[in-house]
Parts: sequence; structure tokens; C-alpha cells
Amino acid sequence: MHNQKTIQQHVSLTGISITGEADARAMFCPAPPNTGIVFIRNDLPHRPKVKCLLKKAKVEYRWTSLVHGNVRIEHTEHALAAISGLDLDNLFIELEQPSLPVMPDYSSKDFAQALINAGVVQQPFDQEKIKIHKPIIVFKRGRFGDVKNEKLLIALPYDGFKLTYILDYPNLPQLSQAAEINITPDTFMKELAAARSFIIESEVEEVVKLTGKASSNVLIVKPGFEHGEWLWPNELARHKALDLLGDLSLLEKRIIGHVIGIRSGHQLNLELCKKIYKECKNDSFGETHAWYRGTNAGE
Repeated sequence: MHNQKTIQQHVSLTGISITGEADARAMFCPAPPNTGIVFIRNDLPHRPKVKCLLKKAKVEYRWTSLVHGNVRIEHTEHALAAISGLDLDNLFIELEQPSLPVMPDYSSKDFAQALINAGVVQQPFDQEKIKIHKPIIVFKRGRFGDVKNEKLLIALPYDGFKLTYILDYPNLPQLSQAAEINITPDTFMKELAAARSFIIESEVEEVVKLTGKASSNVLIVKPGFEHGEWLWPNELARHKALDLLGDLSLLEKRIIGHVIGIRSGHQLNLELCKKIYKECKNDSFGETHAWYRGTNAGE
């Protein structure tokens, strides 16, 4: 049996908006059981709320956003990864601007530490889970420079929640690396939360146009890079797994399964979420329904 969780008290973080144009502030607040993750735009009339739902998710730039009518919540993946990695279920997140703050090291570490400092409390309601009963696959054929490649995501049955990410740029073999982590609050904090975002040197001009000074602390991978500058030799793959964790939380429920990403990004992450939702929601074979509350499945 796994209870839902929230935080004990309010906690705030300040950084810069994803577009690099202004400061950004977010306040994380306790929420009642079965609330889910709800964003509140305090800067807009009537303080509109946007619930973290897959049907509201969009990838229009290099990050994941939530869109409800004319109300936008930008750059959700790092905060959502922290919430999911710490196994939290119910939060209100109050914003004074469209964007979640980008923290100085472009990771989830500051979000996660703030939430831990706020205190995690259990709630007397069961978490809902999505159990992967059979392989679920999405892929996309594309190009990287002059080289054809495929982006691939696979969700497999597994007794737990594990993420694997394989980073592979066809024309940059020195960047090939993999990361594999069984996700628990402890392993998330030790192995994933601090993994920093990165861009390849050829992408710098494009990224700076989008994010301005928000891009100043992103790792830039250049020819002759040294692993000694990284927190782990596979830090880049770990960050892609971190992004994947944040995007998977758009399903609202904990996954029981093993998700493997190969060269995938935010857009394909959402495609996998949609396919998991569709196939698991309607999948009733086996001893339990694929979409269930923990105690009903005998946990």
C-alpha cells in the first residue's frame, strides 16, 4: 500500500524565466488528497488554474508546456521531475509569470531540495498506478545533420519503476552514453536530480535566441570536452532521463514498468504518454486492470 503525499508547508523558489526576459518565482503549496498537481497563475485576472494533465501538454520549443485556453505554463519538466522523483502527488504551484523558474544549474536539484525542506507528509488515500503489462513502443524516423536515425521509446513490464536512457548522436560518437536508474526518492536525489541540461556547440545560437540569458548555465558540449567537468561521465544521459521522468508525470499516476528512451526528446515522450494512456486505460487482461489504485491491486 502506498499513500498519496504532499508537503507540510509552503516553499518558494526564484530563478529566471525560460525565455530569459525576467525573474521567475514559484511557490509550492500543500494540496488535499486527489488534487494532483495544479498550477495557479497569480499574475492573471481571477487566478486561473491549470491542472497537470496530458491533454494540456504541448512541445512547441525545446521544453514542455501546459496550455489551457489562453493560459500557459512554460518549462514544466524539471519541477515535475522533482515532484515525481520524490513521490509527491498533490501540490498547488503558484506562479507570478507563465514560466517555472530556471534554476542556476538547469537541473531539478533546487526544486527537489526545497520540497524536501518543506517536509513530506502522507495522506490517507492510495496512490493510483499504471502497470505496464505488455511492450508499448513509439518511434520516429528523422535526421541528425546528414545522418538518418530513429528516436525510440519503449515501456516494458517491470516490478518497480526503472528508467533507461541511451544518448547517441550519429556524428558525435564520443557522446554515446547510457544511464539506468530504479526510481525511488533516494535514488532520484543521489543519481538524477542534479544532472544538468546541455546543448551541443552547434545549437548555441538557436538556444540563445529562445532563452537569452537563461541559457548561460547550460552545459555546452564542445570538441575536446572533458568528462572531468561533469558530475558523472554519463551526466548528459542522466539529464535526458530526468526530462523523461518529468514528462511521464503528465500521466498523473505512478508507472509500474521499465521505460527505455533512445535518442528521444520531449515530443516523443508525450507520444509515449498518449499511447500508455490509451493502451493501459483499455487493457483489462491479467489479474488486475492496468490502471488501478494500489490497495485494489493487492499492494
